[in-house]
Amino acid sequence: MSDSGLLPDSKQCSPNSGITMLSGIDEEPTENGDDELKDGLLEPPEMYMKDRQRAKSLPAYPKQATLFEEIANNGRKRVKFADSMGLDLTSVKHFSTTEDPQIPSKVFSRLQSFPPQPQDREYPIGDLCINFQSTLTMDRLIPTFKMPVESEHFETTVLQRHVNLEKVTITRFDVRGQIRTNIQSCCKREVGVRYTFNEWLSSVDAQAIPMPVDDNIVGERYTFTLYTPPFLDPTSSVHFAVYIRNDQGEFWDNNNGQNYTLKYHCTGMVTYESAAFHAT
Repeated sequence: MSDSGLLPDSKQCSPNSGITMLSGIDEEPTENGDDELKDGLLEPPEMYMKDRQRAKSLPAYPKQATLFEEIANNGRKRVKFADSMGLDLTSVKHFSTTEDPQIPSKVFSRLQSFPPQPQDREYPIGDLCINFQSTLTMDRLIPTFKMPVESEHFETTVLQRHVNLEKVTITRFDVRGQIRTNIQSCCKREVGVRYTFNEWLSSVDAQAIPMPVDDNIVGERYTFTLYTPPFLDPTSSVHFAVYIRNDQGEFWDNNNGQNYTLKYHCTGMVTYESAAFHAT
């Protein structure tokens, strides 16, 4: 018995041969094959990373893939109603302005579980606007003089003094007034008001602005605004006087030397100063 059928050829078992035996016949490598092998070994790793792409998983349902594709193409989601596409609606609800809304009983039960507080009964919602308006008129400055325009000799006084305070309107945040000047004054003039919050230790001048011409009054009318500090002492006062400067000189109206005075009026409520003191 020959051993040639049991032992393979040594050439076939050589690990260094680099040849794969498929049918027992030696396959000689071609010249082009060696070049391709060499090129594959010499390619840098960056080439593999550049050509490598992440695989995309296929959706489990074809309809889902179609839906995703439509959303991607449209760029945003859209809602379509069945009747606009020729289909029938599942249900139709008609609303009428005369129909009372149907409120579930559980809503009323929740409202009954929260009874109104005593302060809510004392100050109903309808009185909020009235209460808010009353708070704006409680603590503010009040004039200590009668409005000059109410005097029957007011226009005569304007002609004599060249300038005179007409009236003031006081709010919680500012004081707005009107000044009357003699129309016979020269064209170039400066009209304003000088006021103080600290008994003339310091003062501020505010320029008045001319108002539209009114043929029914004597002289010209100007308007001014004094911005009062938000936190005034209950004993504080505001003193002011009006003036006009022109080529003829400087003329003042200081209420016959007494100045026009506005005093702080307190209604007995807690002042800002005392409230801040108790808060600390």
